[in-house]
Amino acid sequence: MRKFFTVIARSIAAICAILFVITMVLALFLSTFGRQMFKANLYKQALAEEGVYDQLPAILGETLVSTAFYDPCEQNPLSCKIDNASPELQACLKTALGQDAYVAIGSGIRKPSDSELQLSQPCLDQFEQPGTSTPAVENGMPAFMQNLNASDWETIIRSIIPPQELRLMTEDILDQAFSYLNEDTKVINLSLVAIKNRLSGQSGVDVIRQLLSAQAPCTQAQLDQISSTTGTEGAGLVLCNPTETDFNKVMRQVQEQLDAAISQLPDEVPLIKETSPATAPVDNQPLGNDPIRFLRMGRLVFQLSPLVPLGFLLLVTLFAVRSLKSWMGWWGVPFFFAGPITLASGFSLFPTSNWAWNTYVVGQIPASFPASLSAVGRALLQNIVHAISTGIILQAVILTLVGLAAWIGSSFIKKKIEPQTQVAAPTP
Repeated sequence: MRKFFTVIARSIAAICAILFVITMVLALFLSTFGRQMFKANLYKQALAEEGVYDQLPAILGETLVSTAFYDPCEQNPLSCKIDNASPELQACLKTALGQDAYVAIGSGIRKPSDSELQLSQPCLDQFEQPGTSTPAVENGMPAFMQNLNASDWETIIRSIIPPQELRLMTEDILDQAFSYLNEDTKVINLSLVAIKNRLSGQSGVDVIRQLLSAQAPCTQAQLDQISSTTGTEGAGLVLCNPTETDFNKVMRQVQEQLDAAISQLPDEVPLIKETSPATAPVDNQPLGNDPIRFLRMGRLVFQLSPLVPLGFLLLVTLFAVRSLKSWMGWWGVPFFFAGPITLASGFSLFPTSNWAWNTYVVGQIPASFPASLSAVGRALLQNIVHAISTGIILQAVILTLVGLAAWIGSSFIKKKIEPQTQVAAPTP
């Protein structure tokens, strides 16, 4: 009977050991994610190592130029025709394409396939009014800004906020964001003091020079308008490229406009404001619709995940461990198998992240954005994944070595043999 209970106990211990291996691999991943992803230093290091602060002005310059002259109707004309279609044309296209395809193409989520273009053509031929054209897309950028090329924008951005200043502002925002996530602060503010000080000094003069040099030469009417302007009260901004003779006059007028705009800027811009109890949304769901609450709950789950394999390890100890030898064996074997599995998973994290980026992210980047923006995003992801995978791999190596040492060490411990008591022969 005792042997039967021993077999049952060891069977339960073996099942718990297998569950320990599975949950230990998951716990190492989750706990490492929890320690790394919720710390600002991970992102600070990635941004600095990839040189994002030095590349960002050029990337923003390319983005501003490409978006200023990007026409989505040229890339997806059917989407624009759906937006401006008559009720008859819309009904015909819904029938021809199907409701799902009609919504996806009309909202710009994806481009139509060749077969879908063929299906929609009879509707366009029948219901599209002749002589109508797709309206031009207004990007909302002032005309004088559209004269700037990518190099001009890069120079202006570097003058307003150089890379070192950009790094200080970004790291300050990151510190505030994770303090907000840790509930150490209730607001996140972006300071504009450094930008205002630079625009009020020589950097502001450099910005104006760059703006003026990118404009068309000044006409006499523009110069007369500048001369007739007194102060900034009711004055209209006139930007043109003056000659050396008229440069100071134009420069003075633009400088007055810039100083007036700077005086209206606040010292801080709230990115996240403090929510009062009266204005807080009422939500009876456990997690609700608040992403911050969801992140905080996720971080707590990540931190507590090691308790699950620890529980299975205690059950293994309870049902199977009876001596030092059995303890080293029953702990060493699960530790050893959990280590290589975690090690392989850690090495696979890098190619998995590349696949996820190409599959789910690249297709969502707007076509108007430059390729350099996608390249920087990919480099940042690789840097972050490398830091996380390094921590996982290091823990997996330690786990493997500890398990192997305990497993091998258990074989050198001899099982204690209880001395047998000799029974004396009966007296004849």
